[in-house]
Amino acid sequence: MKYEILEIGDEKMPVRFGFNALRKFSLRTGTTLNDLNKLAGGEISFNDAFALIYAGIEDGHRASKVKFTLTIDEVTDMFDGNMEAVEEAFKMLGRAMGEGNEKKKKAKRAKKS
Repeated sequence: MKYEILEIGDEKMPVRFGFNALRKFSLRTGTTLNDLNKLAGGEISFNDAFALIYAGIEDGHRASKVKFTLTIDEVTDMFDGNMEAVEEAFKMLGRAMGEGNEKKKKAKRAKKS
């Protein structure tokens, strides 16, 4: 399974925003599939933002086969003074959801007559 590394201060955390992370996020927050559409528009509470990042870090540890014992409070505390890491986590989410990965179609050559 693929994952990315998120640097939060001096810590390096594996992150994976696959369906399992979204499932865990949904379980923790009661988020529905319709609610997930709000993520793209930035309509997410502060609590939900960190619950989503936590789910991605938790699943990143699973994917990298590294034991994970931190609580959501401990992970959230890691971001104090490291707001750029929050932005990077959401960039990772965007990449995982396919933002900016649209393939451009190549122009077809005209047939010779």
